[in-house]
Amino acid sequence: MLLGDSAVGKTSLVRKYVIDVFDDKYIATIGTKVLKKEIEYKLPTRTIFLTLMIWDILGQKDYKSVRTSGLRGADAAILVGDLTRPETISSISEFWYPEVESLEGDVPKIVIGNKLDLVSDIEQARSALQLVASEVDGPFFLCSAKTGENVERAFLSVAELLIGKASEEAEEKLDDKTLTLTRALDYIMSDFCDQLGDLGKGMESLEKVFTKAKVDISSPTKESLFEVIELLSEIEKDRLGREVAEVNKLRRWKMLEELEHPG
Repeated sequence: MLLGDSAVGKTSLVRKYVIDVFDDKYIATIGTKVLKKEIEYKLPTRTIFLTLMIWDILGQKDYKSVRTSGLRGADAAILVGDLTRPETISSISEFWYPEVESLEGDVPKIVIGNKLDLVSDIEQARSALQLVASEVDGPFFLCSAKTGENVERAFLSVAELLIGKASEEAEEKLDDKTLTLTRALDYIMSDFCDQLGDLGKGMESLEKVFTKAKVDISSPTKESLFEVIELLSEIEKDRLGREVAEVNKLRRWKMLEELEHPG
């Protein structure tokens, strides 16, 4: 999730990173834009293929409902300010950071100070941004969407934080050696409701899907869970979009395929 005051350059940062294009003309983001970036991240023992779904949210503070619906289910937050306008940097810690904390809790966060190419006193800008980053408890980056300076580095840092968080959660929730089909079903149910951002509607949909897939929740089979994943993906295509649904389906498939000790 990309958040920050209007005209700080959020859309330009995403465009520069995803398609390497900068547009000097400012166009206020209406509602939410979603862009996708696929990353091949090499580690010493393996390569991770990560899909970043980057949500660019309306920057006007009055539109709380739009932000709230967009923020639900976010895995990370990129908080952006304009280095040439100190009030937008202060706004990160005073408004945007508390907003994320209240809606999503302790998700990974980074801070970006954009428009570095227009800054005359870089050290002063760095100090101001570092102070905000210390409050947010996340790394900070001085960037320029126009020149591209540090843009890719900033987004890659988000990828690293997400990979680290996912690894920790996998160990806690989805221990490959002890995971049972019942726990797998519990994870799928919880994940689906989180993605929809509405527990009530999520459970209503799950009840219909379980009936159609003939799932015995006390003793589910691997085949029935694969059918559940397919049916939930169809629901998510309508509500979240095809790309998000596909990412969710592949993640759930992989979890089931790696299941070693069903029970």
